[in-house]
Amino acid sequence: MALSLVTAPATEPITLAEAKAHLRLDSAAGEPAPTAPTAAVAAPAVAGNIENGDHRYRVTFVTADGETDGGTITAAVNIADKTVNGKIELTAIPLGGSAVTSRKVYRTTAGGSTYLLLTTIANNTATTYTDNIADASLGAAAPTTNTTADPIVNSLITTARMAAEQFTRRALVTQTWDLKLDGFPANDAIWLPLPPLISVTSVTYTDTAGAAQTWALTTGYLVDVPAGPAPERGKVYPAYGVPYPSARNIPNAVVVRFVAGYGAASAVPEGIKSGMKLILGHLYANRENVVITDRGSIVQEMPQGAEALLWPYRDLRWS
Repeated sequence: MALSLVTAPATEPITLAEAKAHLRLDSAAGEPAPTAPTAAVAAPAVAGNIENGDHRYRVTFVTADGETDGGTITAAVNIADKTVNGKIELTAIPLGGSAVTSRKVYRTTAGGSTYLLLTTIANNTATTYTDNIADASLGAAAPTTNTTADPIVNSLITTARMAAEQFTRRALVTQTWDLKLDGFPANDAIWLPLPPLISVTSVTYTDTAGAAQTWALTTGYLVDVPAGPAPERGKVYPAYGVPYPSARNIPNAVVVRFVAGYGAASAVPEGIKSGMKLILGHLYANRENVVITDRGSIVQEMPQGAEALLWPYRDLRWS
């Protein structure tokens, strides 16, 4: 028997806001604001649209969660006569971490102190930009608060969910899997792991002639979908009076594709969510491979509180 993931969960059982509240993180705990780019009058000299006077720049990082506050400010760059040289070159524009999807560049008007949107760089790779924008064309002001999430927290939410799934032997939010068998069982149902079962998408097999076949639902097999907060495994079994098909004796001859999980995040039992939060807190506070206590002991196990919360949901059918 083998399991392979077909479609990963699109959401997590706990939200970023719930994770941050549990970790007692304020809005400042997010993607760090960027350092300053390098700004200088463009060379060779060329006429442009930037107004005469001093201009300063700062950059923000944008993630799926939000935008950082404005980063470090550049030194002032003076445009003496825009009819002679009215452009400014930005180089060494900072790059963000893996969560950064784009960056925004903000600039003051001539002699101003408010940073207004100059351009959005729709990637996390480009490091140069030529500014030729008039003051009147600048956009909204740079944000003063960081609305991004700590990139570590998003990663640890997924890690905590996977740890809870591994311990409970369950799927928490909707996901699709393939159960691969070397043949149909002799006298038993096909028990599907990772409860709760939502549905069976298909049962396919390689027949004795080597051809791919699809077993028909209802006329060929039926599906049992147990209910409840901690349901046992669902199963596939032949309809009354119908034998299992004949499959070729080869590895992975039978594939059952099924959808598992509690459905939406709101349907995941609170006990599991609370266990996830304890795991999340433990991982956030301890960033190393092992935890060494003040007595020199090495601790690697799941926190006991999390284990106690998750035990009632553990699938024990084949323990």
